[in-house]
Amino acid sequence: MKAMNRKEGFTLVELLVVIGILGILSAALFPAIGSAVLKANMTSVATRGKDLYVAIVGANTEREPLGLGHVWPRATLGTTDANDPITQNFTTSSEYFTKLMDMEKKGTDDWAPYVQGIDASKLAGAGVKALPANQKTITKEYNMWTIAGDIIDEMEDIIPIFVTRNIDEAPGKLFITSGAGQQPSVERQAKWWKDGADFKSPFNNKGFVMVRKGGATLSLSSRYVSQDIIYSSQTVSLGSPGIKYLIP
Repeated sequence: MKAMNRKEGFTLVELLVVIGILGILSAALFPAIGSAVLKANMTSVATRGKDLYVAIVGANTEREPLGLGHVWPRATLGTTDANDPITQNFTTSSEYFTKLMDMEKKGTDDWAPYVQGIDASKLAGAGVKALPANQKTITKEYNMWTIAGDIIDEMEDIIPIFVTRNIDEAPGKLFITSGAGQQPSVERQAKWWKDGADFKSPFNNKGFVMVRKGGATLSLSSRYVSQDIIYSSQTVSLGSPGIKYLIP
């Protein structure tokens, strides 16, 4: 009796069926995978922002008994101290972080950062490149954070201090920057940096991360990024002239 010939490989129809099944599974799983990756990246970025916040608060605590001012950045308001470079006015957050971390002297015997336990790696991640090891100045390509300038102790803890740079924060847009007793608006929605702009990463227009003045972090997907939600429907008083957000 002759042995039956065994069929080797797959027929074209079988291959097409397998490919079709894989396509259906991929289409079903891709949104869930993308959402999980986004949430993981936002959690990582929020941790980096919280590390920056804790380091700066620690520096302020260290300076207080010495009779020195805090190291939150000054933008256009208040007085400056020629003998204390960290209290000078800054025009970008990259300029501020360069001074805060004393980047220009890093690696030398004269290196003396204003904060301890952080470095430029806290400014990168989720699509924002890490600062090259040999670069002494932080520039916008390597900095994900917009930061509020001219923060004072009397301001509410709800105020956003660190904000990921993918939100186009110009005057009169998402964040409250001045005024007394302002009620946040439900209609005021985020304006995102468009494709091709410098600051669309991290997260593009999918969401953003911020750290409040009180130290709490908040990660929001784009569906919920409104002024009312950011300020938890609380009245905000900043007075005049208020604060200014420094983009990278």
